Amino acid sequence: MIQLLRVFTSVGFVGRIPGAPGTYGSLVTLALAYLWTSNVTDNILVTLGLIIVLTVLGVLASTRVAKSLGLEDPGEIVIDELVGQWIAVLAIPNHWSYWVAAFILFRIFDIWKPGIIDKSQQLPGGWGIMIDDVLAGILALLLVQGAALIL
Repeated sequence: MIQLLRVFTSVGFVGRIPGAPGTYGSLVTLALAYLWTSNVTDNILVTLGLIIVLTVLGVLASTRVAKSLGLEDPGEIVIDELVGQWIAVLAIPNHWSYWVAAFILFRIFDIWKPGIIDKSQQLPGGWGIMIDDVLAGILALLLVQGAALIL
């Protein structure tokens, strides 16, 4: 069972690629989110529902995987990047510049972890693994949506 959870939390083992697993997870998410929006549905409520389900499953699975590996936040877990990056591109204008901006902003906030984003990592288990990326995604989304409104 733990191997299946590792496949899920590493987003098909993307998180096990050496180098920058969080960045790789975010890039894969851009492709998945674009394909989802283009080929499945562009309904924001359906997509938000999927993100919520992935977040809850990510919390549960990340808790188990981290415990099994004996690590607080294993680098191979990138389901948090998938969720956070998907939030960052949720319902933004369909133009490459917004998607690039959402990617860059999400990565900056995920790495820098300003304020409450950093503090959220102190939550227990999978909550601490997932919520900082959710918050980074929300912050990136707000900035990109704000820029879209101004432009």
